[in-house]
Amino acid sequence: MSDLNLPVAQSFDCIPEPILYLVGGLVQYRNPAAARLSWLPPVGEPLPEMLETDADAALSLTAEGRPWTALSWACGAGQLLRLTPVEEQAVLPNDRIQHLLQQLRGPLSGMMSSEELLQLAMTPDQKREQQEVLARYSKSQLRILRMLRLLELAALPEKEPPFDFTPQAMDLTGLCRWCLYELEELVRMSGCEIALKAPRRTVYAKCDDQMFLYLVCQLVSNALRATGNGGHILLRLEIRRRWAYLSVEDDGPGLAREKLPLLFDPSRGGDALRDAGEGLNLGISVCRKIAGYHGGSLVVSNLPERGVRATFSLPLYQPGPTVECEAPRQIDSTNGFGIALRELSDVLPEECFRPELLE
Repeated sequence: MSDLNLPVAQSFDCIPEPILYLVGGLVQYRNPAAARLSWLPPVGEPLPEMLETDADAALSLTAEGRPWTALSWACGAGQLLRLTPVEEQAVLPNDRIQHLLQQLRGPLSGMMSSEELLQLAMTPDQKREQQEVLARYSKSQLRILRMLRLLELAALPEKEPPFDFTPQAMDLTGLCRWCLYELEELVRMSGCEIALKAPRRTVYAKCDDQMFLYLVCQLVSNALRATGNGGHILLRLEIRRRWAYLSVEDDGPGLAREKLPLLFDPSRGGDALRDAGEGLNLGISVCRKIAGYHGGSLVVSNLPERGVRATFSLPLYQPGPTVECEAPRQIDSTNGFGIALRELSDVLPEECFRPELLE
């Protein structure tokens, strides 16, 4: 069978996880575990569009109502693909997590109210004198808010979107431009540049604009951490057949190959995009969930030269003649702060949080 000789193929026959071998995008071999999955193609057929990749990559998708992670790597003239089912439980299997979140929000609200009263009592001169202290305080608040939202989403089951998840028919090109508008100045203040490449034609998908922006912010935050000062980030929207693909690309050093299996597994070292002990290591796992809620997948791979590409795919939607597509809601659900500022608070300099910029 092409590049795989018979003994190698027989060794894959014994593996309980589904294994596929592809050459030119067509399945050349599948082990018995893969043959038992009706949504995987037989020998001689192409992969589902959401699984297509020609690079070493970690993928996450939902098929027949069940979440899966997949690893793809080069093997001879083709690609080897191994799939693993995601355990049917929340990333944080703690039934007290919602109680913990509620307990944390109370003191945080008190802190924010106290700061507001303090600033009202300060003169303009006093504010200028204490702007560094106030900026540090505001950044700390936003970092806590970011972690609370991350924990809240991480605690949700794979198949259960949050109560405020409201997908609507939206113009994807316009939505990507809105994300760029929300992020551009913040990214520039961090010492990097961000740009968007998108088709000129209008394309539609059913998505929740706030969740869409949240996912993009998570991926941009990872890209900022990878590139450092002077880095470049590209948002790229591509349309292929029935799917839209939004990629966040950076020009950082890229990922070590051995880190790919850890990307979507917080219990084995986190998202592999942070240093050990840094952050909650839940961001990529939550992005995987959000992609699944939209009926799509998430793929993370190294770019050919340097850098990382993270791609969120979602199915296209064809609205009828009487269906009006929605504009981004511009809802601010983050205690007076924008979603982008909250989600990038870990990587932005303190000057972004000066009182005059937050008013």
